[in-house]
Amino acid sequence: MGDKMGTSGFRRSAFGFSPILIVVITVFIDATGFGIIFPLLPFFAETFSAGSAVLSVLFASFALMQFIFSPVLGRISDRVGRKPVLVISILTSLASCLLFALANSFWLLLLSRIFAGLATETAVAQAYVVDITGKSDRAAGIGKLGAAHGAGFIVGPAIGGFLSAFGFSAPGFAAAILTFVNLLFVIFFLPESLRNRSSILPSSSNSNGGFLANMRFALAKPLIGATLVVAFVTFLAFSALPVVGPLLSAAFFGFGEYESSYVFMYIGAVHIVLQGLAIGRLSRRFGDQKLITFGPLVTMVGMLLLPLIPNLAFHLVALAMISTGTGIIRTVVPSFISKTTPSDEQGSILGVTNSVASIATVVGPLIGGTLFEYAGIVAPFFASAAMLAVASSLGYKNLSSNNQRLENS
Repeated sequence: MGDKMGTSGFRRSAFGFSPILIVVITVFIDATGFGIIFPLLPFFAETFSAGSAVLSVLFASFALMQFIFSPVLGRISDRVGRKPVLVISILTSLASCLLFALANSFWLLLLSRIFAGLATETAVAQAYVVDITGKSDRAAGIGKLGAAHGAGFIVGPAIGGFLSAFGFSAPGFAAAILTFVNLLFVIFFLPESLRNRSSILPSSSNSNGGFLANMRFALAKPLIGATLVVAFVTFLAFSALPVVGPLLSAAFFGFGEYESSYVFMYIGAVHIVLQGLAIGRLSRRFGDQKLITFGPLVTMVGMLLLPLIPNLAFHLVALAMISTGTGIIRTVVPSFISKTTPSDEQGSILGVTNSVASIATVVGPLIGGTLFEYAGIVAPFFASAAMLAVASSLGYKNLSSNNQRLENS
């Protein structure tokens, strides 16, 4: 279905908006609420005397919940539709924002991150876009979601940084209000992308299986399995950055929560340019598989450069390279995988894709925080660069194997 139809094949909302515009706005509002809170986590945790290793647990708990529930919610969305699952996810996000605003201990703060991880709408939003785009526009469509997420990470940290002057509860309540607005927006404006939900049959392979069955099913497919390994290693390397990046900028430049918010805004701006304007053209010109090899390589160079020189301009260039490389992987991996997956398995397989990235971000922050605390300021960045070199090599091997398979067929 998603391979044959564009947005014109689906009904518009009651107010005449295109479905892809509405889901992009939904992701933008969600990312804005997330962006209000996310940059403040290291500083909020410090008020409860949490060191970098404990802070890693805070980030890992979010990723662990996403790892478990992304395939589950993706599979459910294949069966009952994308919109109901998005509504449930946004309700869960609302609960996480309120918990953050009311947290008076590290354990409540941890609980808020667990609830945030349960709200795994990324795979469902990607599946929605797959439903309403053709293969040639797939990367561009998913890229728009990435651009919306990047825009949210410009607006959100600016709001969070400003409101943090009034305490950490103020940004939490602001995020909760935005999330509630998003809930109403989805309920009243977003049409269902699976028009014939009642006719959708369980996949013959994995729809009735559990979490592990979905994971085994995806990894067993040669191209998909190899691509997921590349994504896993890339995000394992990158996921240390949210923990050690603010610590590095604090050590180099004396940045606090206010300045760190602007760093996240800068990263969001890079994502907008890449995913909103460039990724569709890059995908059509070079192909998704070549970009899957190139993304980790660019990220690796940025990781190597970041801790070497305490110069702000140099620091921003390295961050731009990291943001570009990971932005490529975040877009082209689901785009490529969706093109090799039947329509009635899109939510499930994209859920596994996000799950693989999430489990990487469970382990990555733990490795990065521990290395930073016990092995020095440079260690986590060089370790990440080594992992990214492996990811790029695996991507190149996967590309070569696929080309040889096509030549022999």
